[in-house]
Amino acid sequence: MLLMSAPARPNAEQLFKDGQKAERGGEIAQAYVLYSQAAAADPANLMYWQRAQALRPIASLLKRETTPPADLASDRIDNTLFGTISERELEDAHRPLPPPRLEAVGGPRDYDLQGDSKSLWEQVAKTLHLLIIFDTQYQPTRSLRFQLAGADYTYVLRALEAATDSFIVPVSERLIFVSNDTTQKRAEFESNAAVAIPFAETMSVQDLQELATGIRGALDMQRLMVDTQRHLILVRDRVTKVRLAEKLILDLLRPRSQVAVEIQILATDRSSSLRYGMIFPTSFPLVSFVNRPNLMTTIPAGFSSFLTFGGGASLLGFGLTNATLLANVSKSNSESLLDSEVVAVDGQPTSFHVGDKYPLVTNTYIGNTSGGGQVFAPPPTFNFEDLGLVLKITPRVHGTDDVSLDVNAEFKLLGAATVNGIPVISSRKYESKIRLKTGEWAVLAGLMTRSEARTITGIPGLTLVPVLRSNTKTTDDGETLIVLKPHLLNLPPAESPTWRAWCGTETRWANSF
Repeated sequence: MLLMSAPARPNAEQLFKDGQKAERGGEIAQAYVLYSQAAAADPANLMYWQRAQALRPIASLLKRETTPPADLASDRIDNTLFGTISERELEDAHRPLPPPRLEAVGGPRDYDLQGDSKSLWEQVAKTLHLLIIFDTQYQPTRSLRFQLAGADYTYVLRALEAATDSFIVPVSERLIFVSNDTTQKRAEFESNAAVAIPFAETMSVQDLQELATGIRGALDMQRLMVDTQRHLILVRDRVTKVRLAEKLILDLLRPRSQVAVEIQILATDRSSSLRYGMIFPTSFPLVSFVNRPNLMTTIPAGFSSFLTFGGGASLLGFGLTNATLLANVSKSNSESLLDSEVVAVDGQPTSFHVGDKYPLVTNTYIGNTSGGGQVFAPPPTFNFEDLGLVLKITPRVHGTDDVSLDVNAEFKLLGAATVNGIPVISSRKYESKIRLKTGEWAVLAGLMTRSEARTITGIPGLTLVPVLRSNTKTTDDGETLIVLKPHLLNLPPAESPTWRAWCGTETRWANSF
């Protein structure tokens, strides 16, 4: 009889020895797996667990060779600025980034250290109360002296990177990973990340293109895409570049300053009328008094006195009325104040209209329709014209005190003349650029009108005497004043507090601590 048994599972001690062998051979990821299996097989042995936790940050930084998805292949990447962000890219953007800052001991310190690069890193880490792990292939430099006075931990770490030709990667708030600064090592240990930054729906395509082009050119981003459908900007590159690009984009996405322009239209109208003199009758009816039975029907209304002459069959009479002595004075004053306010974005025009829309005939049939048969007359077409005051204002903010206004004002009224029954539009236009302090009034335009009419009625000849005629005098005065006053609602982006970040050089980007 042949007996077969399953191979026995390796015990915790054997797994730990295999892990040590893999670590000495440089297979950090395999060593971490073996240490984790040993800790799971013997949970009471703290040494297995501690060794696994020590290699865990390094294993997470190692680059694993994976097959890129089809939509991210180099031959299919959309190199244009605008495109559609895939669901996978959004999922990657939602993943948390590595720890943003180290929790080292703050405050300025003086440093006077000596030793090779590995010894210097250990001494600095001890001073800052940080844990440190070196790359298994880290090559220390020759012995050197490192001196700094009054430097905080961020400046010390960057200075030590430059002095020892090394770079560090923050693994956690207290743990840093140190490796030789080479292109291969940076590509191997620097992790990539992606973020999706939302932008306002009101942003124009031109502004988005300028923003994205500037960021991509300044930071040489691996991937930057603007999705106008989702209103998101996707940024993907190394963590250091992504964080820097995110700060720059958020600063550039700050809304433009808004300006509230207060508009006041002051109008004053005065009208006076004076009428005096005597009113004489200008017509005298001639009535025949021969037919007395029908006399009541032949006498005009309003005449009770007659001057008769003749006699018999030729008895005639002139109707007489009394003259009227009159004196009448009227005076009226009116004042109107239109106070309104419009809000405009810096550099964007806004319009303000006070008045009516008047329909003007643009096409009508004026042919003959009196002929026989049925004649089709097409209906007229109309175009609505804005009558009244139309203001177009474009503000431009200069700092926190000055505002320039590009003003285009037009005042339209119906004229007295007509062409083919269509009234002529009387238009007055005003264009100007003004610069003033916020809260100051600016007189845009003023209009003064005065009209005077004199009317004389009476009997020719008698009108030469002022008392023996009717005198009417009408006077109309009008004054219109248009004034503007801008108010700054929010600060322009250039006046907002800015930040400062150390980004290194074009070939050696500095990590944020």
